[in-house]
Amino acid sequence: MRLAATKYWYAVLCLMLLLSVRVTWADELPSYCTEDPALARELSRMGPVMGLGASVSHGLLARSASEIVADQLCLGSDGHVFPWYFPASYQRAAKYYYKHRRPGLVLAMDVTYHDMKVLEYTSDKAKVLDELVAGLALDCESDLYDCSDKGNESYIKKENYRPTVLLGDLFFENLIDCTRGKPPQGYRIENSKPRPKKLCYEEYEQLNRHLRALAAQYPNVHIFSANRLFTALVKYPHSVFYDQGTRQTFFTRNELTWDGWHPYTDPGSYVFANLTIMQINRLVREGKIKGRPIPLRTLSDKYFGQPSGLIILVPDGFPPVSRPRIVGPAGEKIALRFALSKQWAERHGVFSLGKSYFRDRALSWERLGPKPLIIRARSFRGTTLVLSKKDQDILVAHYQKGTALKGGLLLWGQNLNEEIISREDTFFLNQVEKDPAILKTRFPPPPTGDTPYWDY
Repeated sequence: MRLAATKYWYAVLCLMLLLSVRVTWADELPSYCTEDPALARELSRMGPVMGLGASVSHGLLARSASEIVADQLCLGSDGHVFPWYFPASYQRAAKYYYKHRRPGLVLAMDVTYHDMKVLEYTSDKAKVLDELVAGLALDCESDLYDCSDKGNESYIKKENYRPTVLLGDLFFENLIDCTRGKPPQGYRIENSKPRPKKLCYEEYEQLNRHLRALAAQYPNVHIFSANRLFTALVKYPHSVFYDQGTRQTFFTRNELTWDGWHPYTDPGSYVFANLTIMQINRLVREGKIKGRPIPLRTLSDKYFGQPSGLIILVPDGFPPVSRPRIVGPAGEKIALRFALSKQWAERHGVFSLGKSYFRDRALSWERLGPKPLIIRARSFRGTTLVLSKKDQDILVAHYQKGTALKGGLLLWGQNLNEEIISREDTFFLNQVEKDPAILKTRFPPPPTGDTPYWDY
């Protein structure tokens, strides 16, 4: 049954369109929208913005997050649409709104999560992804669109219309090892419609690679690494890394969402909107999206305090030493201050060592605290790490402010933008959910209380 062909379906869509509109007063838009008309015109050409969020409350891409992106493009309510909940019908939503609103920028971060978790077979999931990507890409060769001269979508070729789509990759909360076959118990939920309670890691990895291969066929579809973002948000230690120029922080799940999944407006929706804008700006700089970098929504300075610990990403081949020498690009030693006694540090090491971002950060939690600073060593000489001038300046500024770090972590060969979460991290985080005591089994906690500060 083709619901899109019925009058009832179009009536529902019209009602949803009406309900999805908000009123944005001029004074809610950024000041540059009126102070710099040329910039405002350039930014607004990237819109209108359509947010395709999932779940009844729209999930992690809450309506307010895509509204904020529209505001940063100087568009306001006229330049934003957010279809109300479409159960498993994102293609139909796209078809309708592409024709009636012509969005230039489509944000669909978590629709794959909601689509995939209710399907049982990998073949079914792959078919849904095939249809979803073609629908969002506005593929005239697909069965969804009739782009002929007299077809419903003839406007596509007449106007050379192609929206830019930011599509989240797959995230699944319960991933298990199925290399020896799916377990007989616990793989499906007992209800009227069989639904998977767990997903094989191998399926997840295969489907994510399939999704990326599909997106690669369309120059207007770009993958957003939602699975890394969602993993950081819902798995221990429940915090999202936020890196803005020379300012860094970690936002905890409690700061961003009211139920673990749906964000507050401040700072939650602001953070998710900015993370989206950062990805768009990367694509603009790479020449994959036409436009100019979008200004970020201003976040309060109260979220950017002193770091609690230090993570250094080191190149492969660096020897596993827990007390490396750390220098700037000219070879000068960089002073750090730790809330550790020199005797304890000599016995246990200043830095814990690891090769897995999620796993080793969780295991080093008591050394790092809630908001560790993350920097990357540019190179190394023997057991000496060489930092960039930018990272040197950041560390020097914190030292001059008197920042005392709880401890540190060295991570080998890490890419924080890695597309697919490793098996090691995935299975470890699932184990932690079952037995949090695992976190107390690896590194001795640093001393607390009246520990003297020590300049490293």
